[in-house]
Amino acid sequence: MDIDGVVLCGGKATRMGGIEKGLLLFKEKPLFLYSAEKLSPRVKTLWISANRFLGKYRCYGWPVVPDCIKGCGPLGGIYTILKQMSSSFLLSVPCDCPFFEETIDIRLKEKLLSTSAPLVYVWDGKREQYLFALFKKTILAELEKYLMAGERKVGSFYRIVQAVRVDMSACPERFYNINTVAELEEAEGSAQVFGKEKKVL
Repeated sequence: MDIDGVVLCGGKATRMGGIEKGLLLFKEKPLFLYSAEKLSPRVKTLWISANRFLGKYRCYGWPVVPDCIKGCGPLGGIYTILKQMSSSFLLSVPCDCPFFEETIDIRLKEKLLSTSAPLVYVWDGKREQYLFALFKKTILAELEKYLMAGERKVGSFYRIVQAVRVDMSACPERFYNINTVAELEEAEGSAQVFGKEKKVL
């Protein structure tokens, strides 16, 4: 598959007091790097979707792109990359979930190729992980129509286009999101082994 990847760093991090979450140090390196380093070897081009501190993100060598339509949330970042990329597929991951498996793309590809849906996303057994998703570029027109109508909710858009979820409930801990300072401290404070590298939960 001709596939690009994007790490979504464009949020306001209101639950962290507006701190740039992707650049927060976690185990001595910026949080977004965990996602970027996992995706980079598996995609044609890795993009960083960010709306602040662009220079700091660019220091790491990947193309950094702000939303071309402001105030659209994560769909704005996805839309911007879909417009710019030449690949036929886009894999998205959030910047605040450092424990996911590098091979997540395999499960998503298998599901997307077995269905007529324009996108697939992860369900961890407890909640929808909408930002772990694989999109066909052909969804661009439908997404543009949705955003131009003033809509922003990810779940609502997925229902409109009949997105298909991929069951990854066997390993829900892999999708632990760091959304608050308390969750960051919790993640720093308790360790569990995932594969070869020691990660925290």
